[in-house]
Amino acid sequence: MPRQLTLIIPSTATFGSLMLGVLAIMVLADNNFLIAAILITLGSILDVLDGQLAVRLDAVSDIGKELDSLADVVTFGVAPTILIYHLLLIVGVDRPIAAITSLAFVVAGAFRLARFNTTPSNRSAFFKGMPIPMASVLLITASFWQHWVVNIWWTVAVITVSYLMISPFPYPKSKHVLALPPVAWAGMAIIMMTCWLAAGWQAVPFGIFLLYALSGPALSVFTVTRQRLSRA
Repeated sequence: MPRQLTLIIPSTATFGSLMLGVLAIMVLADNNFLIAAILITLGSILDVLDGQLAVRLDAVSDIGKELDSLADVVTFGVAPTILIYHLLLIVGVDRPIAAITSLAFVVAGAFRLARFNTTPSNRSAFFKGMPIPMASVLLITASFWQHWVVNIWWTVAVITVSYLMISPFPYPKSKHVLALPPVAWAGMAIIMMTCWLAAGWQAVPFGIFLLYALSGPALSVFTVTRQRLSRA
């Protein structure tokens, strides 16, 4: 494959994610929340794809990294912030609180991306803080779970997810997740089936991303505990 083409392919996925984020903002102007949520979710798939393509095609570059972060700010920062703001208003949260809560998400996401860009690249290491695409999709899947239509819990959830993005907690990359043993996959399948039976199919995607959100604090506690035991 020509070298010029290998450099363009990952950026094409990045631009696709960016355009989906802009389209999500456009449809939110007409209160098409479901379509906006789907567009943001599709953008998260392209975001994962562009990184994988860059690695497999040996097309990792500084401009690609910066472009990816700029696209992420729009697709997983600005677009979800507008969606979250409207959802908070729908469930009855006061407008000033809804504005502050949703703005906290985009500010935390921008800081998370800036910190990532200034950190030396190490593809074998864990993420520091929850990635912004996972954070935005977590809140989107939560919005489809009927038990989350409670005012106070929406604000608490958004603030908590915002903190997880800027936290020091280690979060696994896709390569770490795929390397999990079969026992772990079986355990997750049982948990997802339990979510389906207990709260309906809407709880399944939310449960998947909630497990990922909880993996950061769990890994942090496990690491600290192991270090203390080794010193003891």
